[in-house]
Amino acid sequence: MSFIKRRNFITALTSGLFGLGVSKKMNARLSSSPALEGQKEAAPLKIQKYKDLGKTGLKVPDVSFGAISLFEPNVLRYAYECGVTYFDTAESYLRMKGETYVGQGLKEVRDKLIITTKHGQNFRQKIEKAAFIQRVEASLKRLQTDHIDIAMIHNIDDLTPALNSEELMSAYDQLKKDGKIRFTGFSSHNAKVTLKQALDTDFAQVVLVMYNHMEGREIEPLVKAVRQKGIGTVAMKIFAGGMQGNLKSMVNRQTSYSQAAIRWVLSNPDFDTCIPTMSSYSHVEEYVAASGQPLDRAALGLLAGYRREVDNVYCRTSCRECLSACPNNVAVNDVLRYAMYFEHYGMEKEAIGYYQEMEAERKPLGCESCAAPCERACPHGLRVKSKLLHSHEILSA
Repeated sequence: MSFIKRRNFITALTSGLFGLGVSKKMNARLSSSPALEGQKEAAPLKIQKYKDLGKTGLKVPDVSFGAISLFEPNVLRYAYECGVTYFDTAESYLRMKGETYVGQGLKEVRDKLIITTKHGQNFRQKIEKAAFIQRVEASLKRLQTDHIDIAMIHNIDDLTPALNSEELMSAYDQLKKDGKIRFTGFSSHNAKVTLKQALDTDFAQVVLVMYNHMEGREIEPLVKAVRQKGIGTVAMKIFAGGMQGNLKSMVNRQTSYSQAAIRWVLSNPDFDTCIPTMSSYSHVEEYVAASGQPLDRAALGLLAGYRREVDNVYCRTSCRECLSACPNNVAVNDVLRYAMYFEHYGMEKEAIGYYQEMEAERKPLGCESCAAPCERACPHGLRVKSKLLHSHEILSA
């Protein structure tokens, strides 16, 4: 399908061209946006670079689509028109509605793109092959497809329990044999451990790990090693907390902070793609515009300014230095990550839902009277105790 400029694309959608529909109110707002003025002759916005995804044989754009928070399926279709062909979602996103939105937005072009979805596991509970297969088949129905290109185990800190589960591994093997899954892998916030494990197994054909200009350099040798093995590499959490909207210094820049952060990730040739969350048309345009762009001095200066402002307030989720210091076994990085979703990602309801699902003993319920050894253990000087108490307050609403 040829490129349709944004104004015409929105108009086409409102007239029902793709059977999805956008409200007249949305159309009027977008059509009158100052950002569109004078753009009739502008060059089409398109992905500029594609890469091999490991040895899977798949080609992916350098900037791909993270669908963790999405309420308008047409945004997905607009991203596709801009050349985005890799879309990442999960069973748990938006309480299973995330997969539904992906299916609605992309069903007519399904054979021209790559879909990744993820399924979480509680390895303290019995895993049954038949039950897991049913979960994957339910995902297929929501995605309106007969196969998942990449099926990942969602958010694991240790790959060993998964590999040791005969039922789970047998289920993945069966799903591959039946053509319902093409490739397998995992997502992880503990890449220091899981990437090492990926080197010793053939299960991980694609990996999704956190990597940004404030954390991730320590895993670069491991990323290189898994990439040399032929494993596809995808970067997430690329905006280092996403606090730019609350920083005056980040406003009205010729290059946005988000674009600079994307360009920083893409400057590492060992990453095949990255998946910034695209929950609006403006996100698609801003992020796709960073495709194929070099990391220049201006972008580096912007990133340096961001680091100075958030250095002692941004919790490096992959750090984990404070965990062993906590006498109450609080899941510090998970709690603060959910608070980040709430305050900076615009995902209030989802963050509250994730927090509600946490086991009570992993929440900061006893922090008020604690001497806060976590703060002494934090190498970045964060006021961990107060951040945990604040997180509990906002996530318990």
